[in-house]
Amino acid sequence: MAATSCEGFMAHMQKSLPELDPKFVRPVVVGGGAGRGDQRDMVVKQRVDSQLICNGDRFVRFEARIQEPSTPPLRDAFYRIQQQASVYKLRWSASHASREIQSMTAEAADYLRGSAEREDHVVAGKVERHAGEAGDLGLIWTRNDRTFILVEYTP
Repeated sequence: MAATSCEGFMAHMQKSLPELDPKFVRPVVVGGGAGRGDQRDMVVKQRVDSQLICNGDRFVRFEARIQEPSTPPLRDAFYRIQQQASVYKLRWSASHASREIQSMTAEAADYLRGSAEREDHVVAGKVERHAGEAGDLGLIWTRNDRTFILVEYTP
C-alpha cells in the first residue's frame, strides 16, 4: 500500500470539514523540537488541538485532543475530525469510520470508568485498532482530556 500523502491529508481535511475551516500552520518550536519530523498544527473554529507530523510528504502521525469538560459543539467537532482523518488515512467509508469511532468511544468510556473504580494510579481508558497496512488508530481518555491518534503502518 502506498504511503499516505500529507498534502493530500491536509487538502482532504480542508475540503471535508468546511464548517470547521481547518488551516494547517507551522508551530513555533522552542528547543527540543528536532527529530519529530515536519510538524503542522491544524487550527479549527472549535478548541480542538491537532498536530500532523510528516516526513517530507509522507504521513507519520496525526493527533487531535480536546479538554474535559467539553461542550456538545466541541465533541461534535472532535468526532468529525476523527471521522474524516480516518476516512482519508485508512481509506474507510464515512459509515465505517463512524461505526469504528463510536465503538472505540464507548470502549474508552467503559475503560475509563473501570480504571476510576479500581482507583488505578493513572486513571485512563485506552483503545486501539489495527487497520493493517493502512495504519493504526487509538483513543486515550483521561479525566482531563480525550486524544485521538492515527499512525502510519511500519512493518
